[in-house]
Amino acid sequence: MPDEKYTFEQARMRLEEIAAEVRKKDTSLEKSLDLLEEGVRLANICTEMVDRTDTGADAGHVEPDESVGADDVVTAAADGQ
Repeated sequence: MPDEKYTFEQARMRLEEIAAEVRKKDTSLEKSLDLLEEGVRLANICTEMVDRTDTGADAGHVEPDESVGADDVVTAAADGQ
C-alpha cells in the first residue's frame, strides 16, 4: 500500500515472502502480477533507503532503519533524486 511505512528489514522480508509466494505452482497469473507490482514498489523503497544512506553525509543523514514509504520514493523520483 502506498501509505505504508517500511524499515529496510521489513521491506526485505516482505520481498522474500513475495518471492516464495510467486514460486508456488498454484499461484495464479493475476496474483503473480499483483505480487510483482508490490515487489517492484518494495525494491524501489529499498533502493531509495540505500541511496539516501549512502549520501547521508552529503545532505541530511538517514539512518538505515528509518521508514520510507512508497510516496517518499515517488516524490524523490519526481524531484530527480
